[in-house]
This record gives sequence, C-alpha cells and structure tokens, in this order.
Amino acid sequence: MSTVFGILVGLLILSIMMLVHELGHFLAGRALGFKIISFNLFMGPILYKKTCKDGVVFTIRLIPMGASVEFAGEDSGINELPEEGDGKEEGTAPISPDDPGLFYNRPRWARAIVVAMGPLVNFLTAFLAFLILFASFGVSLPIIEGVEANSLAEKAGLQPGDQIIQINDAKISTILDYSMVENFKPQEGQIYKVRGADGQVRELRIERKFIESYRMGITYTPRPDGRMIVSHVDPRSNEGSPLLKVGDEILSAGGISVKDKEAFDAFLAKQQANSFDLEIVREGQNKTLDMTLSHFRELEPMGQLQLAFTRNFGASLQQALAYPVSVVRSTFQGLGMIFSGEIAAKDGLSGPVGIVAMVGDVVEGDAQVAEKLSQLLLYFAYISVAVGFTNLLPIPPFDGFHLLVLAIEGTIRRDLPEKVKEAFSMVGLALILLLVIYVFYIDLSKLFAR
Repeated sequence: MSTVFGILVGLLILSIMMLVHELGHFLAGRALGFKIISFNLFMGPILYKKTCKDGVVFTIRLIPMGASVEFAGEDSGINELPEEGDGKEEGTAPISPDDPGLFYNRPRWARAIVVAMGPLVNFLTAFLAFLILFASFGVSLPIIEGVEANSLAEKAGLQPGDQIIQINDAKISTILDYSMVENFKPQEGQIYKVRGADGQVRELRIERKFIESYRMGITYTPRPDGRMIVSHVDPRSNEGSPLLKVGDEILSAGGISVKDKEAFDAFLAKQQANSFDLEIVREGQNKTLDMTLSHFRELEPMGQLQLAFTRNFGASLQQALAYPVSVVRSTFQGLGMIFSGEIAAKDGLSGPVGIVAMVGDVVEGDAQVAEKLSQLLLYFAYISVAVGFTNLLPIPPFDGFHLLVLAIEGTIRRDLPEKVKEAFSMVGLALILLLVIYVFYIDLSKLFAR
C-alpha cells in the first residue's frame, strides 16, 4: 500500500500534467490577445495570490491537485455574458461585454487554437518524456535479432534483421503495437509483413493451433529450497474468482507437497474442473483453500523472438514520435474490447485514484532508483497521452466538444442556438459525472481489494 509520500508524488505528477495542459491554453490566449482573469495552481481555498502587471491574478491553492486558467467571458457561449462591472476574481478590473478581449468576442480560429493547445501540449510533453526515457534507459524495437530454433516462427521464415511492420491488418510501429496484437488479438492464422535487412518487404504466414488446458492461473517464483511463491495471479484463476494473492507460498495440493514437483504436477494434471484442497501460507498464517483449476484456451506459442534494444538517439527520437500514436491506438482497442465484453471494465479502466496508487507503489517499491525513474517517466508519458486524448473527445466539458462546436459554427457561419449548446452540455456533463463515479468505484474497489 502506498504511503503518504508515494501518494503526494502521484498527485504531483497528475498536477504537472494538468498544469502543462492549462499552460497551453494560457500561453496561446496571451499570444492571441485574449483577456485572462486568473491562472490557478491546485484547487480549493487560496493560499497565495498575486496580481501581475497585465492584470492576471496568479493563485496557489490548498489542495495539491490540478490547475486552471480563467478567460474573461469564457462561459458566455453557454451562459450569459458577464454584466458590466462584474469581475469574477476579487481585485480584477471590471469586464465590459463589448471588450474585444473577451473569449467569445475573439475570432473562431483564435478560439480553436486556444482550445486545442491544451491537449497538444500534453502530447508534446509525452513525446519529450518518451524521448528522455528511451535515450537514457533504452527502448525495444520491432526488429528481430534472434528466432527460437525449430519454432513456428523460424519455420515460417522469420529471421534476424527482419523489421515487423504489420501483423494482419495491424500496423506495427512500436513494441506496444506488437504487444497489443500478441496479447489481445492473437489468431490461428497470422500474416506477418516484414522488411528484411536487404530492404525487401515479404509476407509470411504463421499457422497456430489452439491448445486447451486446466491451470491454477498463476505465475510463481521457484526458490532453490523448493518453495513456491506466487508472483502473479491471472484474473481468470479459480474460474474467474481468484483466491490466491501475490506473495502467497503454496505448500501442497491434495496433500501432495510442492517439493515433490513430479507428483504435484501429476496431481494437478488429473484435476481438470474438480476442486481440491490447496494449502498455503499467507502473511505467516497457514490456510487451506478450496481451489478449482481454470479452463484456458490459448494459441500455441509461435516461438520466442529476441527483439533489438537500443539507446541510439535517432531510434529513440523515432520511437518517441511513434509511441503517442501507439498509445492512442491501443486505447481505442482497449475501449473496443471493454464494449465487446472481451475484457472487464474493472480490468481495463483506471482513474485518478488508481493512477496515484500505481505511482505510489513505484515510489515506495524496492527497485533501484534508476528503475523507479524509468517507470515514473513511462507512467508520466502514458498518462500525458491519456490526458491529451481524453480532452479531444467531442463530449462536454472536454476541449474536443468546444472544437466540434467551433467547427460546426464555422461551417454554417453563425453561432448555434444557446439552448442547443446548453442541452448538449447538460447531457454530456451528466454522462461524464456517471463515468467519473464508476471509475472512482473501480479504483476504490481495487484499492480495498489489496
């Protein structure tokens, strides 16, 4: 469980992402002549406030989460224009509805740039984080350096020097693309399109059969003394209701000790869907679980591929440019799998609480400092892409909705009726509120389950 320090680091990382997002809006607004009322760091009651020479009120607030920028007249496209002499922040100059600096008095193209700059800056920071990560710690490339002997991959014709550029209809630019295909979209017949070391592109077909088996659905770390410690639990374990936890030590199954590995494995092989007693040690206490093996239907392995790894700056730059696109692509694939029922929403969604918990676990973990930094950089890059992508969705109150409205109004050369925009905003806000509640429920459920 993350400590207070780990949680604070998680909140700080989220706040930095939101800060750069709002800075994108702020800097674009200043450059294009928008009147800005305030720029706020964090949320809640004001701890510090300063009015700058240009009239912008800068504040630091109590709750270390988020940031915001307030443009004069910002809400007038949905609500009424501010009344004459009404300043939203105490100490700000009175606002006139005719002021050309008001948000909705600026040209649509200028508003579109200001709105779009928030998500675009998130994508830019993600690119920079990926570049620093890959150039400093290295990155795997979808280029084959070695193929397992006598494997399906070797028999199909994959060879060292081949760059994987497509699998079936999925474009492969990064290892993330490759992992998404192999882990979530495997098929019996896969067509690999590769570019060889000679620059020639070829297509290879790999035929794989489905293998059915019954297993506990865990990964364990074998010890020299024969002890079996659980290091990972598949959500499908125990027919979808996992009983084992990471850190559990397995002692015996059906009375047969794990130290007699041959007899232990033979016993499990006979069980299939039958339940049996599994003796474990959890937090120093002996427990006996009523365990049932899970039925797995998986493709036979095609053979291990050894992929290239580099810290070369040119390759790191290319991968840093490609990775945000891969993250967005994998996000669409993940959402599609959630809607189709291929994966459960609780396994595919995570919100602020879950993100802070993940970051906290890294900070408080036992890994070396370099490993922690690389993991935090990876999280920062992934979440920056997620923030930018989410804000481009055409749903109120996200930036994507405002861009859609501006595009429609620019096409028809007039403003949409205020009632229409209000109706869309109310429906969108209701949907987002329900989603936020659901994601918080998922995050808290995972947290308490730990």
